[in-house]
Amino acid sequence: MAVQTEVTFVGGEATVFDDTAEVKMTAFGIEVFQREGEEQVRVLFPWARIEKVTQRGTNVTAIYTYS
Repeated sequence: MAVQTEVTFVGGEATVFDDTAEVKMTAFGIEVFQREGEEQVRVLFPWARIEKVTQRGTNVTAIYTYS
């Protein structure tokens, strides 16, 4: 199942991750892990910088807001 995750930051800027990225919600924020060939990138976006997270897929849509 292909899931697209959109992270909207405080201030309105947004970033979209497709199903090639592993997106996890942790106690500290949104952790994104992505591989491109031999390279691996892991980024943690803290909850204090996130306004909203939207996940969409063929069978699911979920919106999470931080307050």
